[in-house]
Amino acid sequence: MIVFLYILAILLVWLIGVTGFSFVNTAAYRFQHGRKLLKEDFTCDSCGQQLKVYEAVPVVSYIVLKGRCRYCGELISRRDFVNEILGGFTALLIFFRYGDCNILGSTFRLSSPLDIVLHFDIWKLLSILTLFVFFCILDLIILVDHDTSEIPNRFVILLLYVAVAAIIFVPGVTLPEHLIGAVCISIPMYILMLVIPGAFGGGDLKLTAVVGLLLGWKLEIIGFLLGLLFGGIYGLIQIIRGKLKKGNHFPFGPFLCTGYMIAVVWGTDIIGLYLRLARFLHG
Repeated sequence: MIVFLYILAILLVWLIGVTGFSFVNTAAYRFQHGRKLLKEDFTCDSCGQQLKVYEAVPVVSYIVLKGRCRYCGELISRRDFVNEILGGFTALLIFFRYGDCNILGSTFRLSSPLDIVLHFDIWKLLSILTLFVFFCILDLIILVDHDTSEIPNRFVILLLYVAVAAIIFVPGVTLPEHLIGAVCISIPMYILMLVIPGAFGGGDLKLTAVVGLLLGWKLEIIGFLLGLLFGGIYGLIQIIRGKLKKGNHFPFGPFLCTGYMIAVVWGTDIIGLYLRLARFLHG
């Protein structure tokens, strides 16, 4: 019976993650095409044919239809399919990471289903949901910024709401740490933008400020540095391949958001690893 409940819980969390990121796919597409998010039926992106409910089931429909629209035969976005699967894994990671210990910035540990069930309460549920919504909005920014090189203000406002919720529902970061997080990267970034026009985009600046408020200064710095590292590696590879010239710009938001996601899960462990390495190098 217990094993059955474990499997049921894992399946439920997986479905929530897949559905959440599927909604993000829809939101990203409709935003870019000026369509209403909630007042339109699901249709094929290629032929516009209205889809039946069973034809719009995340992951399953793609597999059953073999990646093609049953009406026009055009390929269905593989990126959306992959993103939905990642959503399922993301939800499971957050669930097992923060299901038993919901303290933001705690060291990495995957809890067993039994631990989560025995120590579960409404506040942990709210903290997990807050973090999952945070990841969903970051995923939305990744998709839209990748396609348009823009981080819309409305997405940043959504993150601001989540930041307020995180201050209330996700323990582990003091209010001063939240406030310092909002300025520790954004202000130096703003100064750099004044000195070097075009160094960063305005959307990136707003993103760092709001996410810093949400995560606190420690995880904000880790997430930003990871994003800077990933973006630098990507830019260098594109320059070597001849697809990007020095001085050209590319969307930085996706790398920032990826760095912040990693910081939420492994940020404290990265800090600990850095401190141990520093002590080792200094004897």
